[in-house]
Amino acid sequence: MYAKCGELEAARRVFDVIEEKDVYTWNSMIAGYCQSGYCGKAYEIFIKMQESDVKPNVITWNTMISGYIQNGDEDRAMDLFQWIERDGKIRRNTASWNALIAGFVQLGAIDEAFGVFRQMQSCSICPNSVTILSILPGCANLIAAKKVKEIHGCILRRNLEFVLSISNSLIDTYAKSGNILYSRKIFEGMPTQDIISWNSIIGGYVLHGCSDAALDLFNQMRKLGLKPNRGTFLSVILAHGIAKKVDEGKHIFSSIIDNYEIIPAIEHYSAMIELYGRSGRLGEAMEFIEDMPIEPDSSVWTSLLTASRIHQDIALAVLAGERLLDLEPGNVLVNQLMFQIYSLCGKLDESSKVRKLGKEHTLRGSLGQSWIEVRNMVHKFVTGDHSKPSSNLLHSWVQKITKEVNVDGRHGGFFIEEEEKEETGGVHSEKLALAFALIGSPSSPKSIRIVKNTRMCRNCHLTAKHVSLKFGCEIYLSDTNCFHHFKNGHCSCGDYW
Repeated sequence: MYAKCGELEAARRVFDVIEEKDVYTWNSMIAGYCQSGYCGKAYEIFIKMQESDVKPNVITWNTMISGYIQNGDEDRAMDLFQWIERDGKIRRNTASWNALIAGFVQLGAIDEAFGVFRQMQSCSICPNSVTILSILPGCANLIAAKKVKEIHGCILRRNLEFVLSISNSLIDTYAKSGNILYSRKIFEGMPTQDIISWNSIIGGYVLHGCSDAALDLFNQMRKLGLKPNRGTFLSVILAHGIAKKVDEGKHIFSSIIDNYEIIPAIEHYSAMIELYGRSGRLGEAMEFIEDMPIEPDSSVWTSLLTASRIHQDIALAVLAGERLLDLEPGNVLVNQLMFQIYSLCGKLDESSKVRKLGKEHTLRGSLGQSWIEVRNMVHKFVTGDHSKPSSNLLHSWVQKITKEVNVDGRHGGFFIEEEEKEETGGVHSEKLALAFALIGSPSSPKSIRIVKNTRMCRNCHLTAKHVSLKFGCEIYLSDTNCFHHFKNGHCSCGDYW
């Protein structure tokens, strides 16, 4: 109890006065230190336990493995995992493997997690529900689509497809990996659905920009008598924003308090700014912020900055950007955006703060990176990179496509982007990834999946639309702001991201 409440000193005092400690006593103290991030202290207790009359059991080992890997020391965790069976008295169990898999996913080391997952099965250890629920979140991205199907196959072999939590996780993961049709198929095949099932499929359609499908499901859900929760309302407000149904979205927001007695969270307020912003009702968005009963956070001002950038309201962009700068003065990306905003409105010489932004803007350089899976291999591209053997071919292809797109003739001059312009920073990474996918295939691929670590610029967005039309392929691209699905020259984001 003391350990779980974070009172480790009190827990240790109780531990020390127990004269005859059993395995549960030792394990409780070790777990307390591990959960609080004190793996060194946990290891000291672990060694003392081995020197006592009470020997560690598999739970002790699993606790240590989980503690180390969750605190970022995967090497130590792997060492302990290997040591479990060294004397032959203790055997690793499913939880031992699960601890490693969950830890690697938490660290973002998905390939390592999958390596353990596959090794687990080769050792004839059957994955259970915890295994599946641990590894699936690590596949919720566009370059892991094949991994999701591999896990789904394992689920079917182990007869786990009707476990509600697993089906819910599959719905969410398939949607985030770009396959909303599979999400819907799983949803409709479930014998029972709970609120998480409905939220997952509605949220999936919102992610893909399919507002009509999302709102239709919401209406079905209400007809069945299911009570929406905070997650439902967040998706529904966003869906109304995509559909540009501002009045209906306002009604939904009001009903959260009036009809359901739920206090809106900050994400609901941010969604309302997007609702107004998508329809160009920036004055109402600003009034809404001023009337908020809670203090606006970065997400609210980011939503307003996006709206002002899309609708070319420089004054509002300055206001939103300055609020962001006050909240996150050390955020390099915010500094980058503010330097551009001040440049546009002629304020670059007004303060030392702005001059500092200029220095940081100069030092920042291009950070754009994109990942794409081609022939079961993930390839990484960096903006402006010429180091790959095929670089000249890729750049030549991009140059040709760019001429066809004629970006400058299609847009105004109000550009606020996360990356440097290609004239100074080099060809953006997602264009290189697109070129690689199309040049390297004997025929145009039906779908291309790319993950990008910064917000896509308008130039690249227009290029992707053109490529999807010219080559008849679907392009799925996930950046830090949005999930884009390009098809027949259009994007699911509705050019708002």
